[in-house]
Amino acid sequence: MQFIESTAMGVRSAVITLGRRTTPLTFVLFPMVHVGRRSFYEEVASRASACDLIVAEGGPDAPPAQARMARLRWDDQVDQLNALDLESLGVPVIWEGGDTRPAEERARDREARSARDRILETAVDSAFALGLRALGRYGDPRDRPGVDQVDMHDRWVPEGGIGGFLERKILAERDRRLVRTLGTIHRERHHEPVKVAVVWGAAHMTAVVDALRTDFRYVVRHAEWITVTSH
Repeated sequence: MQFIESTAMGVRSAVITLGRRTTPLTFVLFPMVHVGRRSFYEEVASRASACDLIVAEGGPDAPPAQARMARLRWDDQVDQLNALDLESLGVPVIWEGGDTRPAEERARDREARSARDRILETAVDSAFALGLRALGRYGDPRDRPGVDQVDMHDRWVPEGGIGGFLERKILAERDRRLVRTLGTIHRERHHEPVKVAVVWGAAHMTAVVDALRTDFRYVVRHAEWITVTSH
């Protein structure tokens, strides 16, 4: 199964709907490329707004250094952090860390943190932003390869050493948390006729499809391409 197609014509993302014969819950997968044309993120927002629940990568508030890095562009692309506001869609969102609090409550929590905690968070944020840049997180999507299910979770970092550590932290451990979240949603709501949008990076979709197929017998009901960017 192909999630991202990268060719001489441009980059496309496959929106994939999975369902079961015996229960009405469906999952709609949005394999994300984190940099693309604004029209791509508008299309994702439009489709996700028609769902009943969104499971999203990252957190509701972009860390400052990463947000600044996302704005530093000199091409015709935009970053997902700036172009996709899932909280504005009026659909409940379950963020990666399980944060479902309203913006006002999150703001109060930030204000209550100690100066020491803020300094530490700034240091971690800055280091992480530089690391993501080095790994190509903010690069041109037209320079990245496609992503399909036989790519072994899109191994774009070297094995062993720091590469192996980053792969575990960025892919494997987060895959497990995402799969657990989707499993919980299935167990609690499989009897309801709801659509769950999964808005996560394309590299995580192999784990999602494998788990939904193997553990809960979901099958692909529908798939179609949407354009991320063109040459």
